[in-house]
Amino acid sequence: MARRKNKELLELAMDIAGEEAVEVIKALEKKGEATDEELAELTGIRVNTVRKILYIFYDNQLAEFRRTRDKETGWYYYYWHLETRRLPEILRAKKMAELNKLKQMLEEETSEIYYHCGTPGHPKLTFDEAMEYEFQCPICGQMLMQYDNTEIVAELRKRIEELEVELGLRKKPRKRRTKKKE
Repeated sequence: MARRKNKELLELAMDIAGEEAVEVIKALEKKGEATDEELAELTGIRVNTVRKILYIFYDNQLAEFRRTRDKETGWYYYYWHLETRRLPEILRAKKMAELNKLKQMLEEETSEIYYHCGTPGHPKLTFDEAMEYEFQCPICGQMLMQYDNTEIVAELRKRIEELEVELGLRKKPRKRRTKKKE
């Protein structure tokens, strides 16, 4: 379980702050608690970048700090550590947001008829937009044809179903048994 949690934490760090964030996470796991300067030294990442990453973690409730004051200099030192108790909650919220986005995309794909010239990178137009351009591509002037989005719709539905199963919003579909002929 700890391995899975670690993998999820590293993936989340990568998503929210990039490759350098993964290095900071690894260093924090190794050290337990460290200052931003110590983490910069361990990772080879600039101190300002490490601070920025730590603040992103803090904003996402993945890290906390303890502040102490040096009695001689009067300077404050911040000792950072990972806070993973809320990781499952954070991951669930992220997946819910992805699910809502995918449902919105599916709604857009199924509620409109799209037209396209067939040239990669050229816009996919709704019926009304295609009418405005007299069914000619606004970039190349080629004739617009109805766009077949069945693969996109199928992929969106598949991903939505996977997320709903992961989140416990839907039961896992049963696989049909096929009888082997001998």
